[in-house]
Amino acid sequence: MDKFPTFKRGGVQAVYKKLPKKEKDIIELFVKYVSITSSSERRLENNRRTLTQFRYITGKDFDKTTLQDLRDYLSLLKASKNTNATQNEFKASVKRFLKWRFEDWSKRFQNLEDIKLHMKMNEKRINSETLLSKEDVEKIVKASKKTFWKAFFLTLYESGLRPIELRTLTWNRIKFDVEDNLTEINIYATKTSKARSVYINQAAFFLKKLKDERKDKNNPLVFPSDRNPNVPISKGVLSLWLTQISEKTLGRKVFPYLLRHSRATELYTNANIPDKIAQKFLGHNKSMGEVYTHLSNKDVKEAVGKTIYKFEDLLPEKKHELEKKVDRLTEIIKQDNKELRESLKLIKELREGRERDRDFMNKELRKIKEKLRAK
Repeated sequence: MDKFPTFKRGGVQAVYKKLPKKEKDIIELFVKYVSITSSSERRLENNRRTLTQFRYITGKDFDKTTLQDLRDYLSLLKASKNTNATQNEFKASVKRFLKWRFEDWSKRFQNLEDIKLHMKMNEKRINSETLLSKEDVEKIVKASKKTFWKAFFLTLYESGLRPIELRTLTWNRIKFDVEDNLTEINIYATKTSKARSVYINQAAFFLKKLKDERKDKNNPLVFPSDRNPNVPISKGVLSLWLTQISEKTLGRKVFPYLLRHSRATELYTNANIPDKIAQKFLGHNKSMGEVYTHLSNKDVKEAVGKTIYKFEDLLPEKKHELEKKVDRLTEIIKQDNKELRESLKLIKELREGRERDRDFMNKELRKIKEKLRAK
């Protein structure tokens, strides 16, 4: 085989059906093994497809796979038109399978050192021109008409969550105002099989508002689908909304994962934030500092400087809420001032001795002083 095969729709399934029963059983056993740490049907199916393709390319039973077979597979994969992300998925699946299937995998495949993931970003999609700035974020939030989208977009940006982590978020994983106006979101990432906590500030305002506006108070999903409230909003709906509103407000298309990249770039290039902190916040298995700091040339440093998350102006909704509080406090102050003026008037009358004896005057003065202290 001189090139990595491409299959038409249903092609991989056709290859799978033609495999010997023993080979299909091995694939299914591995998929079942993967299901221990991943409940994603898509991920399980991707593993099934990858192993079917691997078996098709090597042309031999799984148990007869050699180091040269692996290298030939990797060579074809590298020369293919598959994106780096897709190639990484293939490599990760094959690597996990070989470690699962062969007890002597380290010796047999030279510790699988030939399987190296593409860690470099797609700079055509992620660069100084595409990273979101603070102004970009503000524009999209202000242009969004629905609280649902304001909450989703700002939370996605501020938390640095993977889109799927936010789409499937439930209310019981959110703890509002845990400390210093910060809200905690607890996440279990199926990608890394690890739990972590992230913290948001401004986005919490819209999450609270969204919760108050929600008609179905019993729905555990924070961002349910319009068509079927029992399932999370779909990846397609999210991408369509973000594409349309970003083109309208920014004049360019923004894809959901770019928000995470923008947040990651901000964290990893901030000299005051250790890599380990950024790693834990973003849920990375290892530091991705080298991946994100490659952006740190002079031009990109200027762009990154704008992505530091700090709104200078209050969001309109929050500003309106605070203005109402100010109005209420102003009325209270006016009322208090009226009482104080009356008290001062009484003091003046008492001091002039108008129809008051000294004992009565002192008694009234004490009351007034106590009242003033209470103020």
